[in-house]
Amino acid sequence: MKLRTSVFALIGFMAAAPVFAAEQTVTFSAPGMTCASCPFIVESAMSGVDGVLTVTADADTRTALVVFDDAIVSATDIAFASTSAGYEAELDTDDSNS
Repeated sequence: MKLRTSVFALIGFMAAAPVFAAEQTVTFSAPGMTCASCPFIVESAMSGVDGVLTVTADADTRTALVVFDDAIVSATDIAFASTSAGYEAELDTDDSNS
């Protein structure tokens, strides 16, 4: 009986785990991305930050869509990583995904 109770408790905790996740999706404006290789540099810089899950940068729109765990990293830290790589980034104020 104890084993069954433990298994049910574990299953319940695993099912509730996504509730505790602090995943955020934001869009950064990166006006310095003007060539085909720029998005790769921005993606590399931002994805190198602990807590960043995915980065999709686009030179045409000069934006980077970032999914990250805000319990580990802040949007400011992610922007700083891009800026340190030579591409200033700031939160897109028109972003409705966050």
